[in-house]
Amino acid sequence: MKGNIVYIAIAAIFGVTAGVQRFHSLHAIAIIGYFFFLFLRKRPLFLPSLCALVLFFLYTNSVERHNTTVLPEDKTEFIVRFIAPMRIDGDRFQAVVRTKEGEAVQLLYRLKSEQQQHELSQLAIGTVCTFRGNLEKPAPSRNFAAFHYRDYLHFQHIHWLVRPQSLSLRQCTPTPLTIYEKLLTLREQGLRAIAALFPPASAGIVQALIYGERTEMEEELQIGYQKLGLIHLLAISGSHVTLLVSACFYALIRVVTRETATIILLLCLPVYMVMTGASPSVVRAVLMAMLFLLIRYQKSSIVPLDALSATCIIMLVIQPYALFQAGFQLSFIVSFALILSIPTIAQYHSAVVRLSLTTFIAQVSALPFVLYHFFAVSLFSIPLNLLFVPLYSFLILPLSLLSVGVSSLSLTVGAFFIRLLNTIIETTNEWVVFLAEKDPLSFVLGRPSAVFLFAYSVAIVWAFRQMEQGKYRAFLYVALVAVWQASWPYLDKHGEVVFLDVGQGDCIYIELPYRQGVYLIDTGGAVSLPKQPWQTKTSEWDVGKRVVVPFLQAKGVRELTRLILTHGDMDHMGAAAEIIRQMDVRELVVGKGSINETLASVIAMAKKRHIAITELQQGDRWKVGNDSFFVLHPTPTAAPLSDNNRSLVLYAQLGPLSWLFTGDLEKEGEQQLLALFPHLHADVLKVGHHGSETSTSEPFLQTIMPKLAVISVGKNNRYHHPHPTVLERLKTHHIPVLRTDEHGAIHYRYTKKTGTFTVMVP
Repeated sequence: MKGNIVYIAIAAIFGVTAGVQRFHSLHAIAIIGYFFFLFLRKRPLFLPSLCALVLFFLYTNSVERHNTTVLPEDKTEFIVRFIAPMRIDGDRFQAVVRTKEGEAVQLLYRLKSEQQQHELSQLAIGTVCTFRGNLEKPAPSRNFAAFHYRDYLHFQHIHWLVRPQSLSLRQCTPTPLTIYEKLLTLREQGLRAIAALFPPASAGIVQALIYGERTEMEEELQIGYQKLGLIHLLAISGSHVTLLVSACFYALIRVVTRETATIILLLCLPVYMVMTGASPSVVRAVLMAMLFLLIRYQKSSIVPLDALSATCIIMLVIQPYALFQAGFQLSFIVSFALILSIPTIAQYHSAVVRLSLTTFIAQVSALPFVLYHFFAVSLFSIPLNLLFVPLYSFLILPLSLLSVGVSSLSLTVGAFFIRLLNTIIETTNEWVVFLAEKDPLSFVLGRPSAVFLFAYSVAIVWAFRQMEQGKYRAFLYVALVAVWQASWPYLDKHGEVVFLDVGQGDCIYIELPYRQGVYLIDTGGAVSLPKQPWQTKTSEWDVGKRVVVPFLQAKGVRELTRLILTHGDMDHMGAAAEIIRQMDVRELVVGKGSINETLASVIAMAKKRHIAITELQQGDRWKVGNDSFFVLHPTPTAAPLSDNNRSLVLYAQLGPLSWLFTGDLEKEGEQQLLALFPHLHADVLKVGHHGSETSTSEPFLQTIMPKLAVISVGKNNRYHHPHPTVLERLKTHHIPVLRTDEHGAIHYRYTKKTGTFTVMVP
């Protein structure tokens, strides 16, 4: 029965998914299909697998039911213990702490001064602090395909953010550490030592390779490795652990017996797991290594597939929520595919062919998961892995270990190896960033739906089955599914209007039916306030990078037909440069006479990238299919107005509804608009200037009389938008209001005759 534990592991996975998520038809179909297969082909495994399904469902359901808070919402007095390393980034201090009630919470604190930053950097694991503060619920996901912070914390059994009113070492006292906390402290010391020894360009890479920590790496560099399919090189994986265990084992048996060497490694591997961050790939690799050592100690054997399956089951017992981590999914699916493909890979004698086939198998098996989490895939990763895997395995990783080891004995000698390694890493990093930006074989396909995930799974399983018989043409079916996914928006009769939640700003996505056009009206963007050097974060929040571009990529958008900027305020066009840098844009549209200094810089960037520039004014129009757009403003012949009142105003007929997109138009601009169009009416009004008191005047509302008003506004914004007067005015006219600060992203999906509104936050 060797190699059959995998069937029980799959049943356990079904049990976990059913226990955590709401049970729906897809679960039922998948489970029934799987057990029907077991009954027909693997009948002896039917009952054990059924038991695994039931047990893991009950266990996970119990974990989920008990994963609740015991803290009252109005709690203000806190005694907490720091149980994990804290992070200071500019004026932001954060850490995971445990309250006296025994519940973990996420502590967030805004540092008041550089002196306080230095003071709190001395806080260590095991410190107990007392303070007054407030509890806050973690925010849910506010945009489609955005990072779900509340779920992320929930899976770590964290239900609250705590924000201290003040925090000082005078309120804190150290306490004895547990063994686990001592290991975490040693890990932090090691990370700080590397940061002190190595230049910034290489410190992050060395920390990733030795301790599995990537926080010191530049975000652009991490994105580059991710886009090129090379991010696995920076994770401590099975190959790292195998090399380490093998080297240590053969060194130990020179001085002790094999049995003693095995026991020593079994005791040391959990320590190594903690020291390297205990990511899913590390835990998987360490548990598999320990399982092999234990079986070998008992003079028995286990096939790799059984070891992998048993490791999966053990990890789900320890932490069932691990199943929903991208690292867990990618680590196991790639390992599973490679183990099953060992006979196919082994039949080739060329090392280059073996490495190429290994990379190809890893990329294909991970494809649905990569698309689901990262929305794009790069065919360039296969040739690049042929170059980078040997480079990291035989040069950068050994040099990293050697540099750290030698430096601990002699800083003078270690400096030579550090300089050599830094030169290699700097050159490598430059190539990664360059290739990631120019990658000609990167395909944005978007997040696949359940139907496409199923299609990919069937095609990949069939292709691997055919590969075992030496037939590789079946992989064309996987490519056909990818082509199907890429083509689907052009076959979809539905159009979309999405008001993205970009905080205090505007960003409106319009996709016409059959993807005849993809428009973005404004981009959002933060207004930069002056900061002292100590307040500057490693990576400042960028709404384009964090919200808009991921949204577009998740939709599978590879090109914007038109990027429309209503005017030059940063909260409307601040992210335009990032979008132009990362997306193909066919045409940049601005209002005639509305170009200020900031907008001019975006236009200059667009010209360098050979993007067409169009200036629109009142009277311009275009029509695509059944949808039409009319420019109502600005009017060049009118008297000079403020920047807000020069906003580009669009009237659109999208499906059954008419829409009025007003930018930051204020009362003066509204009056000018009504003078030109005294009978203007729209079903949906994008309220001007985020609901400011200076906009949405009574005469304007009486004329437009919308059926719905949408306000794009930041939660708890410092301008106190929308103004109560505006809200009262809308209420008086019985106009329903949707707001991005309360509802998150607002989505409208339509056909020619019907449409439906939905919101991200009910």
